[in-house]
Amino acid sequence: MSDQLKYVVQELNKSPLNKSFNLISFDSLNSEQLLQVLTDVLALIDTSNKVDIRTEEPEQTTIRILGMLRVLKYKPGPETPASVFRQGLVQGDKHIIHPILEWLFQNMEALKKRAYLSKYLVKVEVPPDKLADQDLAALYEQYENLIEDFKAVHKESEVLKKSANSIAELRTDIEAMEKEKEIVLKRIERMERKIENLPTRDAMLEAAHALRLEREREKEMELQKHEQQTILHHTEQRAQRLQKQLKELRQSAVGATPKGLLQRLEEETNVNTYIVKQKLPKEIEMKKQEVEILQNVASDASLGRGDLETLNRKIQEVNNDVNQLVERHLAMNDPVEDKLAPFRQQAAIIGRKKESAAEQLRELKNRLSSLEANIQEKQEKLKEFTGERVLREEEFKQYVNKLKGRSALYKQNRAALSALKAEAGVLTRTLELLNSKNEALLRELSVREAQHGVLGFRATEERLEEVSSEKADVDQEKGKTLEEMSSVVVQLTQRIASRKALLAPIIKELRPLREQCQEVTTEYEQKKQIYDSTAAGLESTTAKIEQEVRALKDEINSRESQIALLEAQCNMTKVKLEMVSEEIQLYVSSTPADKNKSMREKLTNLINEQEKLSRQLKEEQRTVKEHQTNHTRQMKLWSDLQKLMECKKRCHQAALENSGVVHREKGAEYWSSTKN
Repeated sequence: MSDQLKYVVQELNKSPLNKSFNLISFDSLNSEQLLQVLTDVLALIDTSNKVDIRTEEPEQTTIRILGMLRVLKYKPGPETPASVFRQGLVQGDKHIIHPILEWLFQNMEALKKRAYLSKYLVKVEVPPDKLADQDLAALYEQYENLIEDFKAVHKESEVLKKSANSIAELRTDIEAMEKEKEIVLKRIERMERKIENLPTRDAMLEAAHALRLEREREKEMELQKHEQQTILHHTEQRAQRLQKQLKELRQSAVGATPKGLLQRLEEETNVNTYIVKQKLPKEIEMKKQEVEILQNVASDASLGRGDLETLNRKIQEVNNDVNQLVERHLAMNDPVEDKLAPFRQQAAIIGRKKESAAEQLRELKNRLSSLEANIQEKQEKLKEFTGERVLREEEFKQYVNKLKGRSALYKQNRAALSALKAEAGVLTRTLELLNSKNEALLRELSVREAQHGVLGFRATEERLEEVSSEKADVDQEKGKTLEEMSSVVVQLTQRIASRKALLAPIIKELRPLREQCQEVTTEYEQKKQIYDSTAAGLESTTAKIEQEVRALKDEINSRESQIALLEAQCNMTKVKLEMVSEEIQLYVSSTPADKNKSMREKLTNLINEQEKLSRQLKEEQRTVKEHQTNHTRQMKLWSDLQKLMECKKRCHQAALENSGVVHREKGAEYWSSTKN
């Protein structure tokens, strides 16, 4: 319902309507506004519907819209009866108008064409008694001939339009091909000018010719390869089907006996015989009847309200006759004395069971064929994606086992890698700590060197190498300093060793903690995967439940609207029943004054008056037919007299023009010339 509203609102907001609706404002329109919107949309199809319904009577609005929908051949859904549809359209019910608007927007171009043709193809209804007049019958026949001529001319115009489009396309193609031809010729000329002075021109031309031939041969080989691959694909599919059939036959043959096989074949034969001889002929006959009914409906003219009422009355009469015949048959044949009744009932039950079983078998076969087609499609898609053939059951099992082994090996290697990464992290952290401590010790050493006036051990060695000639003089002075430095280095080395000894048990304690951390991490990942899958399942389930809730709400709304409609129909039926009861009371009452007030008496009097008027009209018609010959003869005499007088008038005017004198004597006229 929401998709329908969105589509209708989008189309209404487009040009040329240019409405400014949204879902809420459009859904909150009252009945009069909805009918005006429907009228505006119909005006896009046929301009005769461009009216303001506020200046139009409600009955005229309903008749106009129903007539337009009949011309456009709109059919409401099977769940909407005709009476409910008409009543909803009169009341401006949105459940009736929204589907109409959606259908109109979806088929706008075709409906415009149909509305244009309806102006000339929908015949004017003339009562049969009026066609008794010869002039009117001739005019109506001429009218029908003109309709047929219009059909032929319209078909020719459509063919010409299509041919004109195709001719224009051919012209554009020819122009494009000529341009391409000119471009190719220019390229050939340029290439000839380039190679006309080359000494190896002939050899190059031969090589180019050979290259072109080889490329054409390559294309042919590719086509052949593609054909062979297609044939191979079909052959593999056939082989798979045959293997599947063979497998099914082998499975069915396991534990089977000749008697069981014969029994199964007999059952299949009986089922196929029943389907071919009983079920399919009935279905074919029903389809033929439906086709015949549809052909009759399509060939007949469009029915009006009077025709529908006549058909409903005939249907009711036939149903009454059938009920009377059934009651008469039951009265004549006592079911207690009928000894074949139980057997008939059993035969009917068995027939119904057969039909239901055959229908179930047909549905299962259709489902099996659809599943096989789906499997085939999935296999083809898999082959397109992977480029490999689809594995069989045994190969697939082997492939799964191989994957399981690789998965276990992958998990082991991944665990070892994660352990190595964790240990590398710990060692890196330890190294960083040791480096930081080493830097602190070096800073402390530099501070002590500065305090003792020494630039450092390495700097001292370099200085000693540079000034080796001067060392001998100051060896005694610096001996004490070097001894002190060596003692400081020994102390630092001892302190580093002691710190390493302190760190060793901490590292040993960290190793089981790392393993425990790794186990917790894997467990966390597994739990997280389970949580993600569970959350996804819950989300999908919640979405389905929400969708079901929305569907149930829509169904509740539709049911409530149906309840309101049924209540209104019940009230109308009660009013009609009260009118019928009053009519019966008036008809049963003994006083003639009360009887005269009843509708039956009024209708009887009206029928009698119409019958009297019909007899009078028939009498007048008979009188007119009796005097028709005399009146026709008299009219002919008068027309001859009129022609004679007109001839005399023309002669008189001609005589005056020739300047003669007209003499009248004894009722006669003659002309004499005065020129002599």
